[in-house]
Amino acid sequence: MHCKKIKQLLILAVLWCVGPAVWGHALDQSYIFLTIEDSRVSGHVDLAIPDVNAALNLNLPTDGSVSMDDLTPHFEAIHGYLQRRVQMSVNGGTMALPFTEFSLFDVDPSQYVQLNFEFADLPREPETMAFDYSVLFDIKPHHRGLVVIENNWKTGTFNNEANVSLIFQPGKNKQSLDLSDSSQWTGFSALVGMGVHHIWIGIDHILFLFALLLPAVMLRQDGAWQPQMQFRGAFIHVVKIVTVFTIAHTITLSLAALNAISLSSRFVESVIAISIAIAALDILVPIFKQRIWIIVFAFGLFHGFGFASVLGEIGIPSNYLVHSLLGFNVGVEIGQVAIVMVIFPVLYLLRKHWVYVKAILPAGAVTLIGISLYWFIERALLIDLPAGALVNSVRDWVQALLT
Repeated sequence: MHCKKIKQLLILAVLWCVGPAVWGHALDQSYIFLTIEDSRVSGHVDLAIPDVNAALNLNLPTDGSVSMDDLTPHFEAIHGYLQRRVQMSVNGGTMALPFTEFSLFDVDPSQYVQLNFEFADLPREPETMAFDYSVLFDIKPHHRGLVVIENNWKTGTFNNEANVSLIFQPGKNKQSLDLSDSSQWTGFSALVGMGVHHIWIGIDHILFLFALLLPAVMLRQDGAWQPQMQFRGAFIHVVKIVTVFTIAHTITLSLAALNAISLSSRFVESVIAISIAIAALDILVPIFKQRIWIIVFAFGLFHGFGFASVLGEIGIPSNYLVHSLLGFNVGVEIGQVAIVMVIFPVLYLLRKHWVYVKAILPAGAVTLIGISLYWFIERALLIDLPAGALVNSVRDWVQALLT
């Protein structure tokens, strides 16, 4: 027994040393997830089915087969237990957890009961939160309770499910959070970083830009590609491309984020995929000629819907929507400019070499068209093609390099 106790302590010590991000949902752990806004704190308490059994002396199945019908008769008992064992105060005012609803979900290695709560219309912005947490400590001394701030715009925290803020244990069941360091600038900066990150891992957005940049250092004369002789001309052409693309995706990013317009993600992602092929096809065949700006603008609108899906996933509070739109869009532009600054000089230096016209331009166009059609078929038909695993592994490798 003594050796077992030492082993448990060693495991906990290792987990603590390597950082809180490794905890995740695990047995013998219960959780409070928080969303913090200006005048509202909401969240949920997650408790594994084996822990529900231990706390209330129930006999619910632990093989993943529990249904809501099995759980509903015990809701009041679970609700009462958590209200007795979890006390929370915001800005010094202690309140019973006002549970609104409950649900059941599966996270390896167990099923979890989730009880949602909400403190609405707070008199002032949350600055401190105090907790008294004693779930299962009298039955399972090795049990741990974890507090995770899932969303807090002013600290730049969005959809966090890994980084733990507090860990409760016997003898350390009363702890607090200081939220006074949060600010609008922190939230804005986080959205800028998110925009940069999204464009850098958005391989389809990068390939669309690449399809536009490949011919940007060339001029089509008498049906053949000739190198741009002046850097200024090529640079102005690229600036125009980036500007038109930016204007287009800013329009739809804003409209979608404001819920003024909505399109099916399947349709949007399919159009984004085929946009790469159409832009690349113009390298091989002069379809659009001087009307390429129309194509850039048109497809830029759909790329904006793609960017908007990111903001939709993280759930931006309405009072910070303008800040979020501006920050995210600034980040996208920073990331976009960084990509152009890396690719454009290389293409400009290569433009006069025969390899560029004879090999890089056509091979690049054909490759882009192939990738684009592959993604279009998968996204439009909602299927996984045989080469999917290989393509996805290459994509993940590229994304890892970019991040």
